[in-house]
Amino acid sequence: MKPLLYAFYIFILIIVVIPKEKLYFTLESILSEKNVFISNESLTNRFFYLDIANGTLMVDNLEIATVENIRIAPWIFLNRLTISSVSFSPLYRPFFPGKIDEITLTYSLWHPLSVQIHGEGDFGECNGALDLVDQKVRLLFDPTAQLRRYPLLVFKLHHEKEGLVYESDF
Repeated sequence: MKPLLYAFYIFILIIVVIPKEKLYFTLESILSEKNVFISNESLTNRFFYLDIANGTLMVDNLEIATVENIRIAPWIFLNRLTISSVSFSPLYRPFFPGKIDEITLTYSLWHPLSVQIHGEGDFGECNGALDLVDQKVRLLFDPTAQLRRYPLLVFKLHHEKEGLVYESDF
């Protein structure tokens, strides 16, 4: 029983000392290669996760949206990135929903070739995955009246028996 307890303590210690800020800055540098930047944010290390508050999302030097909170939870076996309260600039609301309540990206060692996605917002709800091998994203939207309020978004979706699907390469 003691070796199991020691292994658990070591695991918890590793999670606490993971350089979470460095993970975030690495994510920022990857996004910067695509001319996507998050500015004016504040970082708070909360031992088991990292909170990034009040960021402004910039694409090609244009302010696209504000993000109230981003939480990075690097728990080794199950890693999660949760983006909460995304409000798009009024200029871009014809292209994007006005507000996204939450998007959660989950990567686990049990499914190492994909990242699971779940989102909720003004558009309703969506689920999907990022295929890390083929570098494709696939999102399944419920065909709701909320989604129909965004005709430019619906135009990019195609019908399948499960619902409305968005697919793209990245």
